[in-house]
Amino acid sequence: MKLKFIFFGALVGLVGVTIFSFTFLRFTPTTSPNTFLAGKNYSSLNRRQIAARLESDFFLPQQFTLVTDHYQTTLPTNSFSAAINSSNTVNRLLPPLVEFDLATWITQHFRRSPLPLHYQLALDYDSDQFTAKVASIASQIEKPFVPTELQLKNGALSVKPGALGVKVDTTNLETTILEHLKNWQFTEPISIPASSVGQLPTDTATQATLAQAQKLVGKNLTFTYETQTLTVDDATLISWLNFDGTLKTDKVTDYAHTINNTVKHDPVNATFKFDSGKVLDFQPASPGISIDVAQFVPLAENNLIQLESSANKSLTLALPLITVQPQVRNEDVNNLGIKELLGRGTSTFHHSTAIRNMNIERGAAVVNRILVAPGEEFSFIKNLGDVSLSNGYQKAYIIREGRTVLDVGGGICQVSTTLFRAMLNAGMEITARQYHAYRVSYYEEDSKPGFDATVFIPSPDLKFINDTGHYVLIQNTYDGVNKRLTYEIYGTSDGRTVDISNYHQWGASPAPPDVWVDDPTLPPGKVVQDEHAIPGLKTAFDWKVIRQGTVIHQKTFESDYTPWAAVYRRGVNR
Repeated sequence: MKLKFIFFGALVGLVGVTIFSFTFLRFTPTTSPNTFLAGKNYSSLNRRQIAARLESDFFLPQQFTLVTDHYQTTLPTNSFSAAINSSNTVNRLLPPLVEFDLATWITQHFRRSPLPLHYQLALDYDSDQFTAKVASIASQIEKPFVPTELQLKNGALSVKPGALGVKVDTTNLETTILEHLKNWQFTEPISIPASSVGQLPTDTATQATLAQAQKLVGKNLTFTYETQTLTVDDATLISWLNFDGTLKTDKVTDYAHTINNTVKHDPVNATFKFDSGKVLDFQPASPGISIDVAQFVPLAENNLIQLESSANKSLTLALPLITVQPQVRNEDVNNLGIKELLGRGTSTFHHSTAIRNMNIERGAAVVNRILVAPGEEFSFIKNLGDVSLSNGYQKAYIIREGRTVLDVGGGICQVSTTLFRAMLNAGMEITARQYHAYRVSYYEEDSKPGFDATVFIPSPDLKFINDTGHYVLIQNTYDGVNKRLTYEIYGTSDGRTVDISNYHQWGASPAPPDVWVDDPTLPPGKVVQDEHAIPGLKTAFDWKVIRQGTVIHQKTFESDYTPWAAVYRRGVNR
């Protein structure tokens, strides 16, 4: 009896210890029964067993095949760095280590016929490489849709056959490829999702459209606008026909946009020269026009139908237009606020060459009589336009990339420098100005160094914002006899005054030693001077604009001129 009691006590103790261990100790879980990974049975496996199986069960192929009805290619897996991520795959099948739950463990391992659980392989890959590879494959398959067209040559109609296009659904293809890799399905080629693009007409539709086109042979539509006419010939009209009885709206629209480049012109503002309180050299304003494309398409379609059934060879229509009114109309001339002189700037160029003088005169003629609206930013480069031989400019010396070189338009900086001085005196908000690389004698004939402004297309530029609240007029006077250019800016004064002070020079440095270059193209002993010695200098001045006691603009204009060596070329004995 005593032995039975001892045995029973030991058994109870063992059961208690076991329950305690299951309850409070951590355990390594296993997969549920009916667990499948990419089609393989991975039931009742722990983490170590799963990892061991993965190495032997799964490996990505070096490449796999992609096909369509008329195309086949291979895609190497290493081309987009594809690899199985074993750690993430294990984590998909098993959760991390958790506290033991006896009820869950019994449910998972002793219930009848648990539902199957299907998992995919975790995959690593370079998404950018993958997308690029798929796009490359698509480019080999895709073809543009070529529509069937009617053609008229030498009065004879013919049909130019079209061809269906092909489009690959790259998003679907990427998804399909990844699904095959994750599910380890490589026994069959992967089908590329491609679809046809466009629609070709039936023989019946083609014959009906040919008959329609025949009625247009030798006919045209004529559009009139202003004093001009525009004729659309039969070949163009026939090319607009669709094979379903309608017009190819896109082609009609494209045609309208194309001819609009010939038809349209911008509005012209009223321009004038202000002198002694009067406006001279008045040019009347004129509106701008462009084709109303939205109206052109239905107009062409309706009258094309009428032309088919008409015995007339031509129909004449008014071209639908959009009118753009000028900003400055004739009646606005006296309301712009061009009342008084706001600022003047001058420069002389007594030693300038004849060719350079021609460029100064030409540039000043272009940048002249310019209206700048309130709040508008004036750009010298924009108003100057194209500087070329065809526009009346000649080749003269300019500063470019640290050298004095011969180029078209040398002398334009005399114009920008003079205007800069007028801008300073007018108190405009100067937003862009660049000094020259080295001192130029032309700009110091009647001014201290530091009051110059260089320009070069497309930059640097000379700019200001008209903040006067009224229009301003820029005009100049070119004096070819006395070699003087004067710029004047007119408008309505708001009482602002300009103070230019604290001008100083420093950092003077002598020119470097002369540079001699042997030039075998020159006769022996011949010397040509390409560059003149110019000392370096730094300058600065303070510029302040005051209105009703308040400073509205304030800036220090600095210039840092590089010392320049004289450069000589000399002929040598050959």
